[in-house]
Amino acid sequence: MPVELIRAGDDEPVAIRINGHEFACEEATYQTTIPKKYLTGIRLSEIPDDITIKPVESIKDNVIEINHDIELSGFRGGQASAIVEEMFRRKFWDGDVGLTPYVTALREAIDEDELKSETDFEDDGDYIFLHYEVTIGEDLEMQDATTFVDRVIEGIHERADQLVHRRRDGLLGIFDRGSFNADLAHALGRERRVALVMVDIDHFKKVNDTFGHLVGDDVLRRVARVLSDRCDGKRRVEYRYGGEELAVILVGDDVARALELAEAIRTDVERLRFDAHDLSVTVSLGVAEPGEDQHPDSLVRRADSGLYRAKHEGRNRVVGVN
Repeated sequence: MPVELIRAGDDEPVAIRINGHEFACEEATYQTTIPKKYLTGIRLSEIPDDITIKPVESIKDNVIEINHDIELSGFRGGQASAIVEEMFRRKFWDGDVGLTPYVTALREAIDEDELKSETDFEDDGDYIFLHYEVTIGEDLEMQDATTFVDRVIEGIHERADQLVHRRRDGLLGIFDRGSFNADLAHALGRERRVALVMVDIDHFKKVNDTFGHLVGDDVLRRVARVLSDRCDGKRRVEYRYGGEELAVILVGDDVARALELAEAIRTDVERLRFDAHDLSVTVSLGVAEPGEDQHPDSLVRRADSGLYRAKHEGRNRVVGVN
């Protein structure tokens, strides 16, 4: 058999034999470090119970070369898992942002997808240790499993770089246009549902002309707060797209849920009152899902077309685009 578990007299696992090569199990954890070249042709379902395997690039003269620090479990009940450890030392951090904001963004990137979940976090003021689990839904060969997990880790870091460079609009406090562009491109690059809500304040120029720009700024802030109150900052995120036009990106929700959110926003804004100026405002909203090309510009155009229809049909309404 290609994988054999070697036990001691007390039945404790002490080593794994793979194709004639033995690799010791760590005491208590039963983790086994094995160079990837010995794992060719071995599937996740062949990992013995209670054992995890740490695939590494090589072991030479007690020096271990590693790409990402992961442990693979056996494939059981339709899935396997990889536990990933990320370690950072503050004095050696050389990123273009602080380590704490970067790790915060990294944890947020992990939390965005149900296939990944944080399992442990420790910050002792010098080192930061972050552990998370990646679910593997196929009985892959271990070489393919490590390649899959490597891609997931690289995607998490890419997303963390985007999140840590998000910027908030100075007036409204919600995310700005650059953040919108990056987040929408990322959302559309994942195999999940995405919907977009575009929001425009009706007759906003008249508000500015009649009451002045300070009142107009207050209107913008109050409407932006309505969006913030309806969003969770993770799977529903609000942005200032430009001028008096705002937007919400929904990840994991279909257009029906987006229409419900849009109607809730419309109703909330309609109820706003600016008593000092005897003023109320409304918004028009367009809602869309991506077309076949999954391109960000295409999705914005689709949602905008719904917004323009809402304006043309009398304002203060929601129009969805199929």
